[in-house]
Amino acid sequence: MATLRIYDSTGHGLAVDLGDLLRLMVPQSLQANWTISSVKSSIPGHGWFEATGEGGEQLERLAQQNARLPGSDLAALARNTRQLIWGEFVGSLPADADGKWVTIRAADGTFFEIETDDETVLNKVKLNFKDVRAGESPIASWPLDYPSK
Repeated sequence: MATLRIYDSTGHGLAVDLGDLLRLMVPQSLQANWTISSVKSSIPGHGWFEATGEGGEQLERLAQQNARLPGSDLAALARNTRQLIWGEFVGSLPADADGKWVTIRAADGTFFEIETDDETVLNKVKLNFKDVRAGESPIASWPLDYPSK
């Protein structure tokens, strides 16, 4: 799978959020089922999920359960999320429910990572964002012991 990282910023933070990415991938993002989880740490058993706003609080609770929800529900929560700092969202399309269509990761509020083989998604990311970099490999775990809040 190819990996792209989006670093677009406003000077005060990222200029992109989860809702932007889900809208970019419509209609598949709404048809997909999404598993919500934390970004894993290199320390076994540790990971981070952090988001602000009413939707962010709900997403944090769902991440603790590795919950799975329909794309329309995820899009609604994303609209009510002020900022996604840490989190992982794995989308599977109905035709391949056990497969992975796309993974979206928020890493330390610094960048979003998109991992997919879907060339349409990759091209849309490259065309719609300014600071897009090819990731050498996706984040399998965050290498630092990030302090818990």
